[in-house]
Amino acid sequence: MKKIFLILSACLVIYSCGSSNDDITEVVVTPPVIENKINLTSSYNDSAETVSLSWTLAGDNTYMQYKIVRSDSQNGPQTELLTAGPTQFSYTSIVPFNAYFEYQIIGIKTNGEQVKSNIVKVERPDIKLLNLKTFDAQFDKNTGKLYLLDTDGKIALYDVNSGTVTHQISTNATLGYSDIGTYNGSVELYVPRNDGWVDIYDGNDLTLKAQVSFGMPLISTVYHNGILYGSSSNSNNSVIKSASRTTNTIISQSPQLYYNTGRMKKSVGTSVKLYTITQNITPIDLDLYNFDLNGNYINHQDDIYHGDYPLNYRIFETFPDGRVITSSSGSVYNSQMIYQNNLPSGNSKLTSFDFDSNSIIAGNMSKAIEFYNINTYTKTQTINTKKFPYKVFSYNNKVVCVSSTTQLNVQSYDYSNVVPENVMIEVFNK
Repeated sequence: MKKIFLILSACLVIYSCGSSNDDITEVVVTPPVIENKINLTSSYNDSAETVSLSWTLAGDNTYMQYKIVRSDSQNGPQTELLTAGPTQFSYTSIVPFNAYFEYQIIGIKTNGEQVKSNIVKVERPDIKLLNLKTFDAQFDKNTGKLYLLDTDGKIALYDVNSGTVTHQISTNATLGYSDIGTYNGSVELYVPRNDGWVDIYDGNDLTLKAQVSFGMPLISTVYHNGILYGSSSNSNNSVIKSASRTTNTIISQSPQLYYNTGRMKKSVGTSVKLYTITQNITPIDLDLYNFDLNGNYINHQDDIYHGDYPLNYRIFETFPDGRVITSSSGSVYNSQMIYQNNLPSGNSKLTSFDFDSNSIIAGNMSKAIEFYNINTYTKTQTINTKKFPYKVFSYNNKVVCVSSTTQLNVQSYDYSNVVPENVMIEVFNK
């Protein structure tokens, strides 16, 4: 019996030792999975208006190429800027003139898989684009209110002192060149339309106050002392009419002439002198229409040159003393329309003029505002702008500039289709 027990014990020991290997669990150590990442950083240079991008890799860094993309709005559609090779890890680019951008890098693997970096933002709060195709502007130098007319029929009221658009309307009409004035103690904006009407708006909030029918398509209107003047854009009805602001009825008109009357600018003394530059005809003419202070037509005078010197109805102002200045060359004519001189602007293209007691203030498409002596025409000062001056206005010790975001192909003569795609307002100390 004892022998049997010993034999059984030995068998159990042998079985136990034989089966112990089956109870051992083999531990396999798995290396951590490193996520494929592209880490993007940026640096913005405000003075140079450039952004520098650089990126580093984590994980499997075998990329065939990188796409550099930009969006002009938050989570907006992306535009590809460049395809970079596998060894390029930085990129510097000039940024478009906008208030906000997003950049991203997209890594492309050989199998077509895409790995996207984080998004970096560039914000420029000093840039406030107005989204207006501005062709005309009026400025109230007493209040700092700027009126902007758009080719799509919109009118915006911009407060220079607060730097904001306070009111904006849509007229659903094709607009002409406007004017501002005071009637019964209130500032009004006078806007001509191609359907023959002049709309009269409250200067504070653009409320429509009245309408005057001139019975002909209008290119421009001017206002003086309770009387509106409208010039026709139709060669079959080339007259200037005057109308009473009080009764909204026609007072008088010039005789029918053989050419367009064109855009008007006024000079007021003992009579209302209306200088016009014709549009869409060759040769271009400078003309003078005289009305008395009650709005009655007196006479007409044609210039003697018929386009021998530069004339441009889009770039056109009258001096306080009755001289005329026009075109991108800054061509000056005296009050009798005799050519005097061009401003010494070199090859620059001038876009707009205003005046203070000492200076002609000129917008320059070379990103500058230039000052010329009002009598000798010599240049006295230059102010550099961020963008391209389209309209300039003197405002006490400052200059208000309506700037195009893109450079315009300004010509000495007519350039009817050249209008800013977008504008911003810049204000400078003199």
